[in-house]
Amino acid sequence: MENIYTAYTKMIENKTYYFVKKFMAFPELKNVEPILESYGMHTDFNKACSIAGVYDAGIREYLLHEANGTLQQAKVIDLNSGNFSGKSMAR
Repeated sequence: MENIYTAYTKMIENKTYYFVKKFMAFPELKNVEPILESYGMHTDFNKACSIAGVYDAGIREYLLHEANGTLQQAKVIDLNSGNFSGKSMAR
């Protein structure tokens, strides 16, 4: 068993919220997806980590860099400038 951590940010009502998730993974078992063990959400990164049960300073530093990178990766796509033909439902 090993732990996997993820972190990202999301803007909610003009405030940046940090989302930290801790998963249990079983690499020795084939076809078994990681299981969400705990998660935290807060406007303060350290509080989000505490809620999620992440206390290791090295892991927190890595997750902070991962979370701060998520806002910069967002891309706005102008649907009016391309060959957008209309709405349809995905099936």
